[in-house]
Amino acid sequence: MTPRLLSLESACEALRLGGLIIFPTETFYAVGCNALNPDAVGEVFSVKRRPLTLPLPLAVSRREQLALLVTDIPPAASLLMDRFWPGPLSLILPARDEVPDLLTAGVRRLAVRCSPHPAVIALCELSGLVLVASSANISGRRPVFAPETLDRDLLEGVAGVFVAGPPPAGDLPSTVADVLERREGPVVRILREGAVPASAIAEAGFEVETGCLKEEESA
Repeated sequence: MTPRLLSLESACEALRLGGLIIFPTETFYAVGCNALNPDAVGEVFSVKRRPLTLPLPLAVSRREQLALLVTDIPPAASLLMDRFWPGPLSLILPARDEVPDLLTAGVRRLAVRCSPHPAVIALCELSGLVLVASSANISGRRPVFAPETLDRDLLEGVAGVFVAGPPPAGDLPSTVADVLERREGPVVRILREGAVPASAIAEAGFEVETGCLKEEESA
């Protein structure tokens, strides 16, 4: 199935109207929507056949957009942003009440990163929205780094594909990290090691420990 290609303007209009689009990120192609539209969020779960127990990752174009999403940024998380954003490091942060409960799978915490990819930046800036950015594949299948290999079933559930900027690296997913405040000081728990290696976080002066996610999420 040949993807329906969207201009930047038509992609942003689809997002504003509650539609889903596919777009490139620095890691893989992602399927996404307006993160604050609960109906659109539900459609992402549906088209991906993703269990509702697994939260969806988000992407912003600049740190100021976090005010729409999170209640607090721990000091250590802010330092990680200073060092690794924009870039493929997703941080776990507490969600605002306005964030759809479905987006967080009921845990009221978000995995969000500031993407350096021109497509994500253009979409966020022109639409004025923050984006769900979940890997553009049916849950459990391989992530995609070329639009011609997108799954037919997924394409049937979206408004189209926005292609811009360099192709995704198609190598490693974003690293997912949670900042834990402990008596002896903050610890960065690596829930999934990806494009930002744990060693780079440790070399930046953070104490690091490893954890795990329920399921790999590749965008």
